[in-house]
Amino acid sequence: MAIWGSDAAPNEAPPRHHDVRVSALRWYDLVLLPLGAAGFALVTGLFLVLADWIFLAPEGATPGQWARSVSSSVWFAYALQIALYAGVVLTGFALLRWRGCRLSEVYFPRVRFRSVLAAGGLGAIFAGLFMGLLSLLPPETQQQLIEQSELLSPTSGGEALALLFLAVLLAPLAEELYFRGVMLRLLSEKMRFVTSASLTAILFSLSHGHLFVLPGPGGWALTGLLFTVGFVFAALARFTGSLRVPVVMHGAYNAVLLAPGVTAVFNGLPF
Repeated sequence: MAIWGSDAAPNEAPPRHHDVRVSALRWYDLVLLPLGAAGFALVTGLFLVLADWIFLAPEGATPGQWARSVSSSVWFAYALQIALYAGVVLTGFALLRWRGCRLSEVYFPRVRFRSVLAAGGLGAIFAGLFMGLLSLLPPETQQQLIEQSELLSPTSGGEALALLFLAVLLAPLAEELYFRGVMLRLLSEKMRFVTSASLTAILFSLSHGHLFVLPGPGGWALTGLLFTVGFVFAALARFTGSLRVPVVMHGAYNAVLLAPGVTAVFNGLPF
């Protein structure tokens, strides 16, 4: 049974958490969350560049010269990604606190443990499908994907751990909070679930950029699979009434995709 949205079953005495989940959201949250994330990432990046210049820059290096050098490093790319996703979560938390609500109450009510386990297995299955699809792409398309992700490819154990933290925990939390926590619920108040879930899945799949980096059959195939995954995330969020299940599925999906590269790092590269 649907829990929230225009096509949810009527209920004469809805529980209190139903009202909280709807009233805690505003349409302008769709703008405030990315703005807050961008601002937090900008401040973090400036602070890191300045601190690195003060303590590590050779004599005579200007802040501008050092900033160009630092901004091309792997650790800086990781730091900005972490700051960006953390900014989404922190902005969402701050908005809810301002309105007298709690993040756990609005987005993460408890669910059955077996639902969480099933979500993890489902994420692993979709990751396997994604990897199988990659193997079917032309070699030149696969090479383009490798080059696209080269900056964030770990070359040490520390970088591998940072990537796992980013992709398995922080990115699923932030992306589900924005796409399924805010966007899906707001759209579901105005339209039927299939329409709202499809719109959020389209935006979710486009945000990963495969269609723009690979403007051809390969890009369409990868974007189509991400659309399907995004729709499943939306369905899980809708029918469990919690983001815990899609976050777990999302994290498991990313973990399986990263497993070969991270394993290779720990087997043969320095920590």
